[in-house]
Amino acid sequence: MFFNRLRKKFKRLYITMFKNYIVFMFLVLLVLLGSICFVIFTIGKMITSEEYVKDTQKFFMASKIVKDDYKKIDASKIIKSNGWVEILDSNKKIIYVIGTKKDKSASYTEDELLHFMDLSYNNLKSDTSYFYSVAPFNSNEKKFYCIVKVPPGIVKLNVDIAPSPDKYIEKAAIYILVAILVIIVFLITSVFLYAYLTTKKVVMPLKKILQGIKRMTEEDYSTRINFNAENEFAEIRDAFNFMAEKIETSKAERNRMEILKQQLLSDISHDLKTPLTSIMGYSKALRDDVVKDDEKIKQYLNTIYNKSKRTVSLIENLHEFTKLDNNGFLINKENWDFCEFVRKIVSEYYNEFEEKCFQIEINLPEHEIMYKFDKLEMERAISNIISNVLKYNKFETKVKIELTCNNYEIELIIADDGIGIDEGLKGNIFEPFSRGDKSRYTKGGTGLGLSIASKIVQKHGGSLTLESCKEYKTMFKLKFEK
Repeated sequence: MFFNRLRKKFKRLYITMFKNYIVFMFLVLLVLLGSICFVIFTIGKMITSEEYVKDTQKFFMASKIVKDDYKKIDASKIIKSNGWVEILDSNKKIIYVIGTKKDKSASYTEDELLHFMDLSYNNLKSDTSYFYSVAPFNSNEKKFYCIVKVPPGIVKLNVDIAPSPDKYIEKAAIYILVAILVIIVFLITSVFLYAYLTTKKVVMPLKKILQGIKRMTEEDYSTRINFNAENEFAEIRDAFNFMAEKIETSKAERNRMEILKQQLLSDISHDLKTPLTSIMGYSKALRDDVVKDDEKIKQYLNTIYNKSKRTVSLIENLHEFTKLDNNGFLINKENWDFCEFVRKIVSEYYNEFEEKCFQIEINLPEHEIMYKFDKLEMERAISNIISNVLKYNKFETKVKIELTCNNYEIELIIADDGIGIDEGLKGNIFEPFSRGDKSRYTKGGTGLGLSIASKIVQKHGGSLTLESCKEYKTMFKLKFEK
């Protein structure tokens, strides 16, 4: 449970947006650092290359500064670095020095010159006393040698005094430009990607919700939306589906009630038409003196009375039904002994039970069961059920009336093992004008008794259900919370 709540919390939209933002910033920093490292690495590699060193330090190379007129050689930077220039004749003897000579060499052998020429740039990294650079040249058709000597480390320390060649500046600028372009392209791509991923989390659920709303406006109440999203949209999805289900159920109920209303009007007109037609026929016969026999006249009047009684009963039940169906109608509850109340009702039907030879089993507690209810309405509800038991069952039917009570509820059972009720009718037996058997059309039933009983019980906050068991085919169970 804890982990589920934690998972739901971290699936909030703002958490997802924050995580996307963190990933986005991490990638930006990663590329930025990568680009900076690339620029530093490429420029570092360039300036430490042998070509670059040679190019930027060419003023230390004898071949770069030598001139035919060796007295005009510019050795100012070499001298500034505590070095000097020596000019040798064809016999390898020093004939001219530019700068302050720091060693005592007066001449060199062929092998020494070859060694200096071979070491050239590598002497920069060696442990020798000086960096040597040798270049032969001709002047006035005579051969000479130019030797540059610089203390070790001077060349490396004084790189900054050498002007950087334009081609290396251009290369460095290209590297920097490429890195900037990579960063810009990545940033633009990342922004679009971040915007896409972020809007996808919002736009997709909104599209689904709008599509659902559109179908709902077209009265397609079976519409349901389904998508995976963060909790905010998931809650909207669930609320929408719940609303759609409620509307669909409400519409189905309205349609059912409309059909029921039409059926109700049809049944009312039918149930009123039959007795009224009989009354009209018999009364016309009496008015026109068609019947002369006193016994026949009495029979006709008796029929008119019974039909009128049935019509009045139907109208009274219809009035009671519409009254109970009105939400504004309030019942008058008072505190009464429910056990004594049921005992009184049953006693009123005792003679009718005996006339039909019913085998009746009555189980009522001896102690009081105090409950707040409307005596008039509750009597009508229980009487309607007992009347049905008497009216539509055959002689010697077994009947059970049992009242039980505990700390939470009161339960009244009225059961019989008579003709029973068809399975197909049990689901709507409490609807108005529902009839448990076909004979009810001819036995004077109005079809409103059980519907009225159900509404009265509901007005008391209870429930009326139809059940069955092995011993009894039909069992009405009334339950009331204490």
